[in-house]
Amino acid sequence: MRFREALRGFDWYLLGLLALIQAFGIVGVLSASLSEGMPALFKKHLFYIVLSWLMIFLFSREKFRNLLDLSLYIYLFNLFLLILVLVTGREVYGARRWLDLGFINIQPSEFMKLSLILLSAYLIPHIKGLRDRKVLLLFLAYSIPAVVTFKQPDLGTTATYFVPLIAMVFVRGIPARYLVTAVIAIVASAPMIWNMMKEYQKKRILAVLDPYSDYLGSGYQLIQSVIAIGSGGITGKGIMKGTQSQLAFLPESHTDFIFSVIGEELGFLGTSVLVVSIFLFLWKLLGYTRITMTQQETLFATGVFALLLFQYSVNILMALGLFPVVGIPLPFVSFGGSSMITFAILIGILQNIYRENTTAVPLLKKETEINYEE
Repeated sequence: MRFREALRGFDWYLLGLLALIQAFGIVGVLSASLSEGMPALFKKHLFYIVLSWLMIFLFSREKFRNLLDLSLYIYLFNLFLLILVLVTGREVYGARRWLDLGFINIQPSEFMKLSLILLSAYLIPHIKGLRDRKVLLLFLAYSIPAVVTFKQPDLGTTATYFVPLIAMVFVRGIPARYLVTAVIAIVASAPMIWNMMKEYQKKRILAVLDPYSDYLGSGYQLIQSVIAIGSGGITGKGIMKGTQSQLAFLPESHTDFIFSVIGEELGFLGTSVLVVSIFLFLWKLLGYTRITMTQQETLFATGVFALLLFQYSVNILMALGLFPVVGIPLPFVSFGGSSMITFAILIGILQNIYRENTTAVPLLKKETEINYEE
């Protein structure tokens, strides 16, 4: 009876779509891990999936208000971990992004996404104007981790930090002149940002325009990804039968290019089901902004939706050769414990908001109406 009571109030439609999306990840990671000669990755991926559902359940029980009150401390702890990466982090392919805890490697930049959304949801409603001190606090809260992450180097994650903020500020309401000013500032700073990029990052951006100009270099991943998806045809070559993935032509097939593996082995029909599932999942998340009772809940739901929309879009476009390779995983599909747990916690928090606003509030309203009639 207690178990049934504990499961009451969940958005099972959303969670069902999430389970379906994760199922595609299981197929993709199984194929990619075996082709790369690392079967242990698949076992880890299954462990991360189980852990993600545990996180969803645990954080659905924690009141959103309590997490907001702790948002600054959560942010500072994650910032400490992020800075620690530069000092003692593990370096892979020239990038220092992971902390080795012995039994597991964590990527603090993934958890920072959660921290920033939570802190922004807490601060933004209290901002009265541009001269408010909280504007400076919010600016520093984003600038410091952005600089640290950029130095790892990780341009993709650095850009990802600001996507939820833009969406949350837009929903909060901001005069048009401020938006125009921000756009002008971004355009004006583009040359400076370009000069700060490493040479390989510049090549990756230019590779989208003409990947064959550097076939064996910056354009290789995009070319192999497009070939993999195209060779899948309508129904695909079958699970673990894709030549591009199984013969290791496709680099990072278990992370950044997991969509390409799915496309080659399950074909157009398989990827269509995945994309439709993602669309319905995002559409359902967008609906959360209409059931929230407070501005902070609305901002948080908006931030989560914007982050997921951005990462799904960028990763799929990247696999199709329409976006630079920036190292952004496909949420709940790509291999990666830090990413999986981060998004699971975000979904868990949203489940608490969903329960409070669709179960507790209606019950309270009903009790009030009964007392009124008596």
